[in-house]
Amino acid sequence: MEMLPLIVEGIENKIKKIVFRTQQLSKENQDLKNERSLQEEKIRQLTAKILEMEDQMNKLKVSKVLTGKDNLQARHQINELLREIEKCYVLLNR
Repeated sequence: MEMLPLIVEGIENKIKKIVFRTQQLSKENQDLKNERSLQEEKIRQLTAKILEMEDQMNKLKVSKVLTGKDNLQARHQINELLREIEKCYVLLNR
C-alpha cells in the first residue's frame, strides 16, 4: 500500500510529459502548416511570373520576326529572359 502513492505520482508525471509533448507537437504542426501556406503562395506568385515572362519571350520572338531586329540583340534578350525563367524554376524547386 505504501507504493501506491508513488505509482500514482509516477503515472501523473508521465501524463504531464505526454500532455506537454502533445502541445509541443501541435504547435510544431501548426507552424509547419503556416510555412506550407507561405510556400504555396510563393509558388503561385512565381508561377504567375514565369507565365508572364514566357509571354514576354514569345512577344519578343514575334517582334523580332516582324521588325527585323538585329539577330544578335534579339538572341541576347531571349537568353536573358530564359535565365530569369530558370531562376524562377530554381526558386520553385526549393
